[in-house]
Amino acid sequence: MHARVLPSLLSFALLVGTVRGAETFDEAMARATVEYGTRLRQASDELTQVRERIAREKAPLLKAMRAAEDRIIAADTESTRLETAKEHSLEDYRKTLRDADALRKNVSYLNTLAHDSLKAYGEGLAPGEELLLAERLQTMQRKLDGASIALDGLDAVASAEFLLERMRQSLGGYTAPGSSMLDDGNLVVKGTFAFVGPETFFRAEQGGRAGTVRSRAGSDYPITYHLAAWKSDAAEALFGGRLGTIMADASAGKALRLKETKGTVWEHINKGGMIAYAILGVGLLSAFMILQKIHDLSQMAVDKPEAVQRFVAIVARGARAEAQQAVGSLQATTRELYTVGLRHIDQPKEILEEYLYAVLLRQRLHYERRLPLLAVIAVASPLMGLLGTVTGMVRTFALITVFGTGNAGKLAGGISEVLVATELGLMVAIPTLVAHGFLAHRIQKNLSLLERYAVEFVAAAQSAKTAVHAAEPVRT
Repeated sequence: MHARVLPSLLSFALLVGTVRGAETFDEAMARATVEYGTRLRQASDELTQVRERIAREKAPLLKAMRAAEDRIIAADTESTRLETAKEHSLEDYRKTLRDADALRKNVSYLNTLAHDSLKAYGEGLAPGEELLLAERLQTMQRKLDGASIALDGLDAVASAEFLLERMRQSLGGYTAPGSSMLDDGNLVVKGTFAFVGPETFFRAEQGGRAGTVRSRAGSDYPITYHLAAWKSDAAEALFGGRLGTIMADASAGKALRLKETKGTVWEHINKGGMIAYAILGVGLLSAFMILQKIHDLSQMAVDKPEAVQRFVAIVARGARAEAQQAVGSLQATTRELYTVGLRHIDQPKEILEEYLYAVLLRQRLHYERRLPLLAVIAVASPLMGLLGTVTGMVRTFALITVFGTGNAGKLAGGISEVLVATELGLMVAIPTLVAHGFLAHRIQKNLSLLERYAVEFVAAAQSAKTAVHAAEPVRT
């Protein structure tokens, strides 16, 4: 600070000396020294005051700074604590999510297991139990479907308790009221069911007839087959809860189902659907044409080569009157050919051949008619049967998509029904193919004989003409 004040004072002294002009250098220096000392003291006083003020103000600032630093340290500590707590909270949250996900999977597995168990139990219900338990099973299955995201699993537990209760009840057997159809009239009557192990029995209220119960496809009610050998007093004891006897089926119902499958021919055709009716119509058309072709073949009377040889020999001798008489003894088809030949025997060879060829063409068109249609039917019938099978299999697979493959018996029954169309197609195709081959062979054989007879007739006619020209005198 002194280094800055001194040059200023000297400059000021020189300036004052220059202004005054009369003041000496020493006086100016003395005055400048006095003024510098005064200013220096003032500056020292001001510096002392500033230092004192800084000292007074520095203590609160240092105290405030130390307090701020303490607060910063405390804030850093709190921040570290909060970050640590946050990490612990996130770890606990992730663990809770993992536990909840594992619990949800376990509950979902239990719900799925309970749903499948209910479904399997529903598919294995005894005849008559569907009417008693179907609604309750559907309600429980709907609850399980709606509880797929729940974590309590109460519906699965309720399903397990229900299945356990049903198992205990089934082990001892029980009776329940219900309705069933009777096999001797398909009438639905009220009565009492008795569930004894795998067997189910039913006794009607009116008449007291008792019998074994079986499920019936396409019907909401089971069907009861009357057991004539089951004594009424034994049946009465069973349905009354007393000691009695039952009529067990050693085939587990297979004998009754086999009996049901043996229906009439019309019922068997009905299983094939509309395509079966179409195949049946094609089969009737094929049978009609086969009968018609057999009738045509019976009218296609062609003589044996021996008889034709005798007639051709007569023509070769030129005995036309004898040939006219001999042609009447031939069969109808051969007679038609030779009648035209005798009518045009005087024509040149080419024209005679054309007349005979025209007769052969007319006979070929007549006797070979509808044979191509029989061949088409023989080829198309199996394809129609295959179409019916594919259509039925599409419906079967649609049912599998909806109901699954748990019941192999129903699935096999559906497949057997769709194969009815293939069976009918083969039943039409095989006889049609055999008949077509037989008819085509016989017709072609007779037409080939007629072509041979036509060639022999032309040759005999030409031979007769040659003999006549050789016997005529030569004119010169």
